[in-house]
Amino acid sequence: MFRRVLFLNLVLTFGLAGAAVAVAFFAVGKAVEASARADIEAEIRILDQHGELQQGFGYANAIDFRILPEEDAKNLDLNVRPELAATPSLSVYLLARSDMSPVVGNLAKWPDSVSDETGWTRFDGADAGAAPGAIIAKVKTVHNQRFTLIVGRRLAAYDALYKSFLPVMIGLTLALAFASFFLTDRIARRFRTRVSAFNSVFRDVRSGSVDTRIAASMLQEGDELAALGSEINTALDEIARLMTGLDAVSQTAAHELNKEAARLRKLAYEAGEEELTAGADALLSLLREILELARINSTPGFSMRRIALAESAQEAADLYREAFEAKGVTLKVELTAPEAAVLGRATLITSMIANLLDNALKHTPEHGQVTLCVERRTNQVVLSVIDTGNGTDTDDIGELIRRGARGPVGGYGFGLRFVQAVAIRHGARLTIKHNHPGLSVAIAFPVI
Repeated sequence: MFRRVLFLNLVLTFGLAGAAVAVAFFAVGKAVEASARADIEAEIRILDQHGELQQGFGYANAIDFRILPEEDAKNLDLNVRPELAATPSLSVYLLARSDMSPVVGNLAKWPDSVSDETGWTRFDGADAGAAPGAIIAKVKTVHNQRFTLIVGRRLAAYDALYKSFLPVMIGLTLALAFASFFLTDRIARRFRTRVSAFNSVFRDVRSGSVDTRIAASMLQEGDELAALGSEINTALDEIARLMTGLDAVSQTAAHELNKEAARLRKLAYEAGEEELTAGADALLSLLREILELARINSTPGFSMRRIALAESAQEAADLYREAFEAKGVTLKVELTAPEAAVLGRATLITSMIANLLDNALKHTPEHGQVTLCVERRTNQVVLSVIDTGNGTDTDDIGELIRRGARGPVGGYGFGLRFVQAVAIRHGARLTIKHNHPGLSVAIAFPVI
């Protein structure tokens, strides 16, 4: 964003500077040219009077008088003086013969780019052997068209603009551009620093540290970002309060359910009801998972460490290997990224993988296969469990969870809900896909 702002500032700075230069050249040029034309017309009228009063040498004497120093005016020498041709006088004159050879004047020669036709013209002094610079002049034939007269004025304001104003404007523009760049870059650095601090808080919250807040120093600037930071802290305080209340209720309910389920299991076992006993065992297992999640979620910033995901996968595979062998299902383990590490809690991740393996085993028929993979993909490490069972008719995780909720206790839906909760807690992304046959469940963790 700030790069665009900086680019816009530079464009505006150079645009305004260019507009100022253009306006100055236009305004000054028009005023100077109008004044020069008026002076030239007046000068030609005076020269015409001299020409009428002194037939033959009237123009020559008047021009020579104007280009010579005052003390030498009485010693008229009707020629072009080379030393005067280089003098940057504001007024320029030249009386030339029909072949354009000079008679008298402070121009060394007839300008290369000017014709002998009567009218207004413009040329550079260097084209006439004089000092460089823009000149506006009028050409006129005199003495019955035997001679051609050119009278002009230097547009000194143009030269001043080129020599003084333009360099000053360029320097000022560059200085303003540098100042704009410096100030914008400094503001951008402060903005990025504060935004990075905000993002760091969000990352901590996403990884479980819900007690993290934006530092007070970031809230003392008194600007919009400070107001935003204050609102974020207020929202996080409210979220933490709600989570604490919800976790307290969840833990209380789970403990009560656990106590009653244990009592029912004992009664079923004493009565010899094996099916009821197995159901009670499944219910107790689910309640232990609920308690584990409640305990983790109720502890802001729960302990997370650098762990090798492949080690947790191998541990879960070892726990379930006998169960797979007993059902006649092949368990294939492919750990192609043994060193890939993630930030998390090893026991919780192992429980999540075990849950995936348990669900895959339940839905895979005898002689089928379940593949457990851990592989590296750019900046992610992906855990996947692929079975050859019946699969599902939907890839919608929410729909599978809802179906499980309507099914028997301990069904696939709760297991997927548990896996999803653990994945979210670790900043991972859960996806499912029907393999025709079978189901593929993949969890992508950010690599640290």
